[in-house]
Amino acid sequence: MRAERKNGFSYFALALMVLGSSLGGMAQTGMNTALPSVMADLAITTDVAQWLVTVFQLMLGIVMPLVAFLSRRFSTKALFVASSLLFSLGSVVIALATLFPVVFLGRVLQSVAVAIMLTMVQVVVFKKFPRERWGTIMGFVGLAMGFAPNIGPTIMGVLIQAWDWRAAFWCFAGISALIALLSCFAMHKSNTQHGASGLDALSLIASTLAFGGLLMGVSNISSFGMGWQCIVPLLVGVSSMVWFVHRESRVANPLLSLEPFKNRDFTLGTIMTCLLFSAFIGVTLVLPLELQSVHGRSALEAGMSLLPGTVAAFIMNPVSGILYDRIGARYVTCVGSALLVIGTLGMYDLGNMDSLPLVMAWQAVRAFGISSLIQPLTTWSVRNLNESIVADGTSVSNAVRQIAAAFGTSIMVLLMAIGGEVGSVTALGVNCAIYFSLACSLILMVMSFALVRK
Repeated sequence: MRAERKNGFSYFALALMVLGSSLGGMAQTGMNTALPSVMADLAITTDVAQWLVTVFQLMLGIVMPLVAFLSRRFSTKALFVASSLLFSLGSVVIALATLFPVVFLGRVLQSVAVAIMLTMVQVVVFKKFPRERWGTIMGFVGLAMGFAPNIGPTIMGVLIQAWDWRAAFWCFAGISALIALLSCFAMHKSNTQHGASGLDALSLIASTLAFGGLLMGVSNISSFGMGWQCIVPLLVGVSSMVWFVHRESRVANPLLSLEPFKNRDFTLGTIMTCLLFSAFIGVTLVLPLELQSVHGRSALEAGMSLLPGTVAAFIMNPVSGILYDRIGARYVTCVGSALLVIGTLGMYDLGNMDSLPLVMAWQAVRAFGISSLIQPLTTWSVRNLNESIVADGTSVSNAVRQIAAAFGTSIMVLLMAIGGEVGSVTALGVNCAIYFSLACSLILMVMSFALVRK
């Protein structure tokens, strides 16, 4: 309690931030369930509707690097209330829309708000709460990053079944507006603003082109292979990233400080988190597609295959955080990475596995490993950073993991078509996708045992 009074930030205020971020996670993945209804209502095709999913991830990668700058310019209260209201506005725009461009605009507004909220809630933990409680608190914050996206499609399906897809976004809008109102009273205005200099326009352009280009390029791999649609954005992204790094290391007031990468644990933790997201995000797409396309399972059975991941995220996020505080990162990450490898090994012949319970069992093992890794790795990587660069480290780490997730997913979707036509799903291709996940998992496990110190 003493730490709360000292920092002027209560656990209730933090809970509001976690709830707001969780809404964002649900809205991000919930659109996957709503797409058929949206397509029918707006009379659009699948390739057009898919942009409602793609733009969300693209904007996350573009906006997250900017949160460090925003946190220096504005108080936590101002940023969170504004982002909650922006998310509510985006939801209202979607609920009222009768044209695709308007729905697209609403998704852009939502994604900008979610990028700010997801990053700010981590920054608040690392800057306003005692270090000996970081693991436990981040475990509960992990519900917004792990459990909420997993449960989002289910909740969206229930709301659509009860009313329609527009009603779901009205619910998001109302709850987010209420959170913003409560935050006005629960949060005190921060007196720790840094009085940062104005926005460097060239750094902003370089950051947008770098992270946006890389995300667009790796996302297009699954649809176009290594065609110009992939190569051109990647070239723009890589060259802009070189420009961005060069500029940020030389300007007096960088948009995003790269100093965190001078810290060994932060650099290792970021690499390991990228390996983790490359290994597991794509499987959440591979598994349902494989069950329906290769084995002829129903959509309900395909959805049930991911249920262990939802349960594991709900249980293990808080538990892994508590264990981190009590026994340290090394033991938690070693056990978690080992579980991920074991579960992935069990699915090595997924394309020919006919038993749904067996698939769910191995997915459960993987999910427990994944949920044991996300928050401990995040907390371990920033634990030795100076408070002045915690926001920069959190911003860049979150942005890079979005690129890693998009890369892993695109590679797995591309591999799934091996032995068939482009965009198809074959048993051999599914197995190759699992091999890719296994390779990332093995590297992660070796790094956990060899490099995560007690």
